[in-house]
Amino acid sequence: MFSLFATPLGFLMKGCYKLIGNYGIALLVFTLLTRLLMLPLSIKQQKSTVRMSMIQPELEKIKKKYGKNTEKLNEETMALYQKHGVNPMASCLPMLISMLILFSMIPVIYGPLTYVSDLDKDTVTKSNNTISMVAAVSQEMKADDTTMAKLLEENGNDFAKVKEVIVKEDSKNYKNTYKLFGIDSDTEDDEKKDKEKLWNEFVDIFKKHPDIDTFITNSEYISQSLVVSRPELATFDFVDTSKADAKYKDILPNSVVEFAEGFKYEFFGLSLGAIPNFSSWLAIIPILSFVLQLVVTIVSNFFTRRNNPAQKMGMAMKIMLFGLPLFSLWIAFEYPAGLGLYWIYSSMFALLQTIFLNIIYTPAKIRTQVEAEMERNKERRKSGKLTFMERAIEMQKDQKGENSGSRYDDDDDDDDGEESEEKKLSKAELKELQRQKLNEARKRMAEKYGDEYTEE
Repeated sequence: MFSLFATPLGFLMKGCYKLIGNYGIALLVFTLLTRLLMLPLSIKQQKSTVRMSMIQPELEKIKKKYGKNTEKLNEETMALYQKHGVNPMASCLPMLISMLILFSMIPVIYGPLTYVSDLDKDTVTKSNNTISMVAAVSQEMKADDTTMAKLLEENGNDFAKVKEVIVKEDSKNYKNTYKLFGIDSDTEDDEKKDKEKLWNEFVDIFKKHPDIDTFITNSEYISQSLVVSRPELATFDFVDTSKADAKYKDILPNSVVEFAEGFKYEFFGLSLGAIPNFSSWLAIIPILSFVLQLVVTIVSNFFTRRNNPAQKMGMAMKIMLFGLPLFSLWIAFEYPAGLGLYWIYSSMFALLQTIFLNIIYTPAKIRTQVEAEMERNKERRKSGKLTFMERAIEMQKDQKGENSGSRYDDDDDDDDGEESEEKKLSKAELKELQRQKLNEARKRMAEKYGDEYTEE
């Protein structure tokens, strides 16, 4: 699913990179653009949050009055939401979209050749498969405490004999190698040809560079946790002249090498394709990501408590709010530095946005807007124009034989008076009154929709 959203994000990222020429700075522009696109949703979220704080006292009253009647509690709560124009889910949407963008950015950051370059996709795939193939076999040879040079020496420089050693169906040390080159009795002819072709390509690489396995398994040169699963990032290690003089780059397609050599996949000299650890300067990125996310959480919590002092923060909300900084710390240490840098940028803009929205959209301003909207809604309801939610609530009440108006309409006092009068009636009188109300409700519905009404 995330790859589906990664494609349009990749187009946007490609445009930013072509404009800037540096991936780290282009990521900053990308984050700004996505934040601006989401600003209308964020404004809506801010308004909804303030509206929720305004109706909090009334919500508490409803809970106390109908706490044991779940159906009535939900009904009255929805009526209150409708009256004040509150969407309880509005605050969740921007957060969900932010998380969707974050996880959709992972394949974009993992695959700059795939999403940012203009290279032919088949060429990129071939390059990635070559790196992944060499890395998988080399890692298993290293785990078996050997090298290709040793294996060739022990087997008279005969690759056919080396193949008999490392490509065995029952071998515990070379499982991935067997998956790549192994041929079973039931292997189809086309698959046999493909595996034989792949083995020949593998041999050609090691004939050209017998020691390439020691390069690709060197963790100082290449991230071992990514080279097999995300070989595209290792492309930049192959063309880096500071790593074995980039002498192994000729195993990759020329167009891929040319693009990787000219691609600025860095930020202040730090490679954004590497995974941060405490032994490198890249550790600054996860730490800064954690600090900024924590500041965003504290500032957001401050404005929430200021706007709604009576609201109590539940344990789930606390875990979610204060868990996000820890989540950002974890994800920045688990994924390439580019993702952590994106999280830093996102937190920076989130902090500025939080301060801006809480200054512009204050509770006093939102209260004025709500009052104006309530007046307009009052006039609209008088003219008989109901929203979908209002019609649904009215039909639900009519079907139950209750008054069509909500307890949050303008005649609240009259309803309370009727309720107190009903309590004084006998059971027979109350039953008759309910029957009359039900018939009146059915009559109103029949008149509204042009149906024929017959009293029971």
